[in-house]
Amino acid sequence: MHDPSVSSQQTAPQEGEEREAASGEARYPIREVSRLTGVNAVTLRAWQRRYGLVQPARTEKGHRLYSEQDIRHIEAILSWLERGVSIGQVKGLLGDSQSVAPSDHWQQSQESLWQLLLDLKTRQLEQGLNDLIASYPFDLVRSQLLEPVLDRLMAMTDRPDADLLRHHWLDWLAHYFGRHLVGQGKGRPLTLASWGKVGPLALLWHAYELINQGYEVQLIGPCDPRLAQLLAGRSHDNWLVLMGAAIPRGELTTPWPVGTQAMGPLGRLYPEPPQIDALQALAWQPSLADWLAMQPNPVPAGRGSGGQSRGKSAAKG
Repeated sequence: MHDPSVSSQQTAPQEGEEREAASGEARYPIREVSRLTGVNAVTLRAWQRRYGLVQPARTEKGHRLYSEQDIRHIEAILSWLERGVSIGQVKGLLGDSQSVAPSDHWQQSQESLWQLLLDLKTRQLEQGLNDLIASYPFDLVRSQLLEPVLDRLMAMTDRPDADLLRHHWLDWLAHYFGRHLVGQGKGRPLTLASWGKVGPLALLWHAYELINQGYEVQLIGPCDPRLAQLLAGRSHDNWLVLMGAAIPRGELTTPWPVGTQAMGPLGRLYPEPPQIDALQALAWQPSLADWLAMQPNPVPAGRGSGGQSRGKSAAKG
């Protein structure tokens, strides 16, 4: 059983192997396919090994190289997953866009997770999360499972043990995802902060997703532009800010450290000048997927729009 706390490491192919021509067709290494599709490398490998999905070519040294057809195949898989099909059912549905999803996998998973929460079944819950995170893109697990269940937990008032359950599971989930910050390897340095009111675990979930995408995350937590300026020289130069609600109007035009960028759907709460000018200065994107798609990583010719469209699709989930 795959444990998401252990990241599979793969030596990057040499430059000459990164794009291999086969009958004139470009090939893409797994890290580039991950960036373009939003599916991390661990999950792409699981799709191949466990479910027989997406069989890339190999270099002489054994590195995976994906074709344009492979990438379209991944996008078709994601489309079914977003419609509520489980990963185990996808293979039989590929190529038949007119089929109806046989069941709502995410709704069933929500109910299963909710029952484990109520029954304090920590071991079973951890095993279930490990399996889901290994088999599905994390943005789908977050938006279709974790966020709805957490919303339900925070709103629960019909049980005398509601407060106890809330405190227990918030602490447990923070520990489950927080250990990845402690154990993360080297990557592209990034300082991650929140601005305004965000969900209790939202920033940690974004940190987890960024680590899976190859970033070395320095998690600051709640912050504002003035506090961020005080950290100059001690924080990573690159800042990414998750925008929340109830940001004081006067703060919106206060400058952040040079190069700071922002993301989050609640940025839409500030649609008028001078707030919109401040958002533009921060290169605001409505979701992490959109932000990742806009990063200036090397993109092989012909795939520049692929990552952006994938990000927009993920944002809908």
